[in-house]
Amino acid sequence: MGTPYLLSFTARALTLVGLLVVSGCGVQDAVIDEGEEFSTEDAPLLGADGRDAAERKCNVVLRSVERGATTCTSGLCWWNFNGVMDVSSAAVAEGAKPKVLFKNIDSTTWTLVSGTKTSGAPAGFTRYKFKLSKNTIRDGMSATAYSRANVQLAPYVLTTSGARLFDHNRIGNELANYVVDQNGGWRVGEDAAVCMGDALEPRALDFQNGWRIQQRGALVAGEPVTITYALDRLTTCRGTHNGFPAWDLRAFVRFAPSGTMVEGTVRGFDAPNGVPSNAGAKSVPFEVNVPSGTTSLEVWFKNSTGAGSTCEAWDSNLGANYRFAVSASAAARVEWVGNAGSSFSRACSRSDGVPATFAMDSYTQQRACAFVEVDVWAPGVTDSGDSGVGLFAQVESSRDGVVLPVKDLAFVGRVGNDWRFRFEVPKSELFYAPSPWSSFEYQVRFSSEGRAWKRDVKRVITRDSSFCNPAWGSGC
Repeated sequence: MGTPYLLSFTARALTLVGLLVVSGCGVQDAVIDEGEEFSTEDAPLLGADGRDAAERKCNVVLRSVERGATTCTSGLCWWNFNGVMDVSSAAVAEGAKPKVLFKNIDSTTWTLVSGTKTSGAPAGFTRYKFKLSKNTIRDGMSATAYSRANVQLAPYVLTTSGARLFDHNRIGNELANYVVDQNGGWRVGEDAAVCMGDALEPRALDFQNGWRIQQRGALVAGEPVTITYALDRLTTCRGTHNGFPAWDLRAFVRFAPSGTMVEGTVRGFDAPNGVPSNAGAKSVPFEVNVPSGTTSLEVWFKNSTGAGSTCEAWDSNLGANYRFAVSASAAARVEWVGNAGSSFSRACSRSDGVPATFAMDSYTQQRACAFVEVDVWAPGVTDSGDSGVGLFAQVESSRDGVVLPVKDLAFVGRVGNDWRFRFEVPKSELFYAPSPWSSFEYQVRFSSEGRAWKRDVKRVITRDSSFCNPAWGSGC
């Protein structure tokens, strides 16, 4: 396979695949909204030269397609379809152009239309409209013909290097496309949970200090997973040569049932003035593409020193390796969040309900618990296991309007068919805030794949005057 021609806004996100079965006899161009007609182009060798890729990081997403009027040309009458798609601001800034390939069930070729800029996009996106005015559904067909008819759509952005990045933010199967047919009411409806300004969270395996392991999101065949490793888990075998680091700490990943194995470093160095040292050792992520057909994977780590040394150390779960299940497809989306409870008392026991606004005083700061618990249900995930593995569970927060980093929630346990997670109010962080604050807002969110989020209500903590850090001086 040739080198993929990808720009920076998608370089880490893309799995190069054959996306469409397109006839080699070429692609026809239709008339776009302004009446401009493009020339024809040959069909690509999809998945063979790196030109085409699945886009899953919300850089291009189809919002909706609706049936419009009927247009007659040269004695043929076609149903029109009007569509809307959004392209990320980063992609637009790098010169990406929105396009849509489409074909009806009887056609052997695909037709190409371009998007026209319009208004109404959410923050971080530019919106484009497009119109399919021929080669769609013939007017006047029989009821039987309509029952089998359909139009497939494949939206994409064309990069300045010629790469075509196809929208798969709502489609899990890399060989599938959007379909407009009678069963769907001749439309594709908007999904408000997809690509509405949330950054995609990477599926991840975090090997943390204290021999803890945290899995973020379900592992899915055909999609990437990021491995991070706390270097303090293995501290031996860090030799030097002429004062420079001469060691590596590598992750090994083996996939089942194929037996394929990949490896990569999980350590880097801060190098002031270009000079690395052991004191500047730091963890770096290792991203792995999980092959299609994978049902499980195992991970282990090796710390070794070169420069004539034979020192080796292993982190391999006592030789058994760390094993993780892999799903054939993305888990069902989170369908429900609720049944919130909390404790803002010294008893530290959960009570049903959470105050919409709570005043944080010195008593709560010094003597009481301050946590909120929320239940979540995702079909096939929370009702089939009790590990807490397979969901992203996070809290978004801000202090006096300043957005703070997103944090993970702690898994509490299973409650019926739901999982329960806890948010510990960051009392210490609020106490050591750089200046007196007035309002701390927080909202928990859940996702099965890091893209579509289900949120609980937003709540507020206000600062009582007794909640005061002496370092703030008279500002309290």
